[in-house]
Amino acid sequence: MNNGRLLEIQCMRACLILDSDASDEDLAAALGCGADALLLRLGPCVEDDARRGARARACALIGAARQNSGAPKLFVDVAPVESELIDADLDALFGPGPDGVFLPACDGAASLQRLAVKLAVREAQAGIADGATGVGAFVGGDPAGVLALRSLAGASPRLAALAFDEAGLRAALGVAEGGGAAIETARALVVLAAASAGVPALAPPVRPGQEGAYAAARRDGFAGAMAADPGQAARLHDVFAPARIDKARNPRHRTPR
Repeated sequence: MNNGRLLEIQCMRACLILDSDASDEDLAAALGCGADALLLRLGPCVEDDARRGARARACALIGAARQNSGAPKLFVDVAPVESELIDADLDALFGPGPDGVFLPACDGAASLQRLAVKLAVREAQAGIADGATGVGAFVGGDPAGVLALRSLAGASPRLAALAFDEAGLRAALGVAEGGGAAIETARALVVLAAASAGVPALAPPVRPGQEGAYAAARRDGFAGAMAADPGQAARLHDVFAPARIDKARNPRHRTPR
């Protein structure tokens, strides 16, 4: 296992999401925004020219980032393991090989382990070190995945982060914006499961101008967050700085004013 590379990935505090139709200017801005990681979307789970083009663009970006030692880690949002598209996604990406992939809806240890097997095969074929490819998991799009969070601890050393898919959970439950017992419970379970697995819990992205929500996420125990805009990366590094997280979790240790 390439533990050094995974340890670097597991320290992420700011992960910027890039849609499949991002412009070249957006990609250039993302590479230089200071995010720890970029998550490249491939678009709807349909085998068509758009998805094939998105895979090719992802490979090109991964190849370019390999030439820059200061580039962020590159993750790709692949199809669910149950989808027939997962193999096509991985076959296309393991030319250069991404730093990691994100499961769009993790249903527990079984999903993670099935993906780990597929990654091991591609790593061997591409001459990449066994275990070098990390796995991030979105939790929330399938409510069953929230209930299976406990199974993730120890399921695979590839696990790099758990990201709370609040929008996906709201859609699945038919819950509008605002609080709610199910949403708050799921939010807490993601934080607890990440702590149990020894990986960062990532809060959901917010719109520009709503960055105050990141401070609340830090107080709730999240170690980082997804970003929707390159300009949010610096704010995330500040909000989720290790010293700030320690103070948020241990308020009685704060320096008196």
